[in-house]
Amino acid sequence: MKRLLLGIVLLGLWSCKTIYTFHSTNSFTVIIKKNKKVVREERKSWQHKDITIDTIPGISLDKAYADLLNTRKGDTIIVAVLDSGFDSNHEDLKPQIWTNTKEIPNNNIDDDKNGYVDDVHGWNFLGAPDGTSLIYGNYEVVRILQQGKTLFEGRISKEITPEQQADFEIYQKAKIDYNNRVKELEDDKQYLKTFLEAKEALKKYFPKEDYTREQLATIDTVGNKKLQEQIALRDHALYWGMDDDWIKYFTKDIEVLEKYSLNFEYNGRKKIVGDNPYTFDRKPYGNNNFAGDLSFETHGTNVAGVIAATRNNGKGLDGITNTVKIMPIRVIPRGDEYDKDVAMAIHYATNNGAKVINMSFGKQFSPNKEFVHKAIQYAAKHDVLLVTSAGNSSLNTDTHIFYPNDFKENPDEELTKNFISVGASSIPLNQRIFTYFTNYGKKNVDLFAPGEQIYTTKSNNEYEFADGTSIAAPIVSGIAALIRSYYPDLTAPQVKQILMQSGVSYNIEIGITQEDGTKKMVPFSELSKSGKIVNAYNALLMAERISKSKN
Repeated sequence: MKRLLLGIVLLGLWSCKTIYTFHSTNSFTVIIKKNKKVVREERKSWQHKDITIDTIPGISLDKAYADLLNTRKGDTIIVAVLDSGFDSNHEDLKPQIWTNTKEIPNNNIDDDKNGYVDDVHGWNFLGAPDGTSLIYGNYEVVRILQQGKTLFEGRISKEITPEQQADFEIYQKAKIDYNNRVKELEDDKQYLKTFLEAKEALKKYFPKEDYTREQLATIDTVGNKKLQEQIALRDHALYWGMDDDWIKYFTKDIEVLEKYSLNFEYNGRKKIVGDNPYTFDRKPYGNNNFAGDLSFETHGTNVAGVIAATRNNGKGLDGITNTVKIMPIRVIPRGDEYDKDVAMAIHYATNNGAKVINMSFGKQFSPNKEFVHKAIQYAAKHDVLLVTSAGNSSLNTDTHIFYPNDFKENPDEELTKNFISVGASSIPLNQRIFTYFTNYGKKNVDLFAPGEQIYTTKSNNEYEFADGTSIAAPIVSGIAALIRSYYPDLTAPQVKQILMQSGVSYNIEIGITQEDGTKKMVPFSELSKSGKIVNAYNALLMAERISKSKN
């Protein structure tokens, strides 16, 4: 947790590089030349820029609207966003929220007979019939250890039956992961303590705490090692913007980890939702209160804004497209998602007309992955495209499996052709184009998209910069929705093919940390299946060509 928080950058001027491009039939290969400055004003929409026009490795969305879509009108596409809480009344999102026209609001009747009462704008699979919601959840490793304790604790492999060996191995891996998380929590607690001590110590020199980094450098620290460390810590905090809001968030995060996510005694789902999360009978549950706790559940609002924030209204930001309706489906508590909820949500979205489903979440353990796999196949039968985030653990997902995914045992054998995993890219045209946090994998990550310092909507009519593969995924979902809006004759597998083949290839070597701690230089093109960063302009051109060839 601390590692991710400390990596949040407050942007000023970015150093980019001018380029020249080699054009192929389906994409660009970008070769780096000399430096160029990217000004501060461009940062709120850098992901929409074009590499050839702006020398910024965005998705060429502005160019697509100017050259390809300026005189055209597309069909409205439903995009389901499976996530945490949603602020559907946000000033920049409200016009794009999906409405179930077959349901009469607030009459406590299932008018459309789909099993979900008053699902006028979406659904909450973490809710109770009385309207309350599960806010906090355990990590999956805790749930695995809770489930397996009686059967496996204190036993060794030779004492386990062949039928139980696979579950026993998962239990053992979960114990290791749990212990690592507990250690990280203790490290974070100690870091926060030291951080606050340094903050307090500097009040002796600056009682109003209004000092700059330059002023810190004027303090005499000769012979005082502790003061040197405290000043270094405060200098780091000023550089990275670790202010009182950051302290409040970090403190809350530690509290949640201790009381809920890593707590073996906590099981909020049993008390609130009341279902059996390990039985998939497709019986409806939950409620229509998908907002969650908007005091800190802002992730769903972040994701929806990237896709569909109202364009050209003079507020906040422009989403990728407004030819969409966002269907909010809440499945993520403050903790890990349940496989059952994800599967139920995919079925719900598919049955209610979604053509793209965005899933910006993931985990390294999935005890009921077959629930999700069958749901993915169900969506495939109904021509729905699913887009998921690759994860933020700096892992090679070819060797460290990340869920959800679209294969059972062999990563080379996909279940369907309608599932896309997205890694996160950044703005510098150097090694940092590969973000420090993103997962990667030549087999299991399909492509990359901008995912660092993306300006988007925040709950309660606010805005913020957000990072993560969970922000890169909705960029791909938005482009997919654009394609399906303007070229409705194209199937989900064709849209996936277009997204992967039409991207931009960057001729950049990336330093990848190996298992032994050493670094190996790897071409960026080897870090995903396509080797590319998604590009809206190229994708629309290819969609036009394929659509015409069909007709």
